[in-house]
Amino acid sequence: MKKLILISFLLGIIFASVNAQNSVSIDVTGLDNTSGKLYVALFDSKVPFLSSQAVDGKIADVTDKTVSVTFEDLEAGEYGVAMFYDENANGKLDLGEYGIPTEKYGFSNNVDPATLQRPPVFDECKFEVKGNTVISVKLVSAIK
Repeated sequence: MKKLILISFLLGIIFASVNAQNSVSIDVTGLDNTSGKLYVALFDSKVPFLSSQAVDGKIADVTDKTVSVTFEDLEAGEYGVAMFYDENANGKLDLGEYGIPTEKYGFSNNVDPATLQRPPVFDECKFEVKGNTVISVKLVSAIK
């Protein structure tokens, strides 16, 4: 009986590690300067998109006009990404008149809310993570 429990436990660990051996690297372009911070939120289909319930989040220092951010140990599935470039490093997305962002932002699949004239939804931004996935996001400005 002890051997059966041990084997079951080991198989569970093996299957859990196989399911979590996925990653996504996000190559971000459209940065105007080489200072500030990039805030990136990762969502899956189980949480409300653009909510405070992101699956994971990262803050990357901007030291070049391109930045790469990687999320590891993910389950295979569909994910979406939202980000903003905090150019002045004040810890928030600055908004101007009528709540329009004055700092650049981006979404997976390069969905542009300014073109949509509304916030994007998960289905527009989703992408498949299976193995080591790489996506590209170009930051845009709401002020055209």
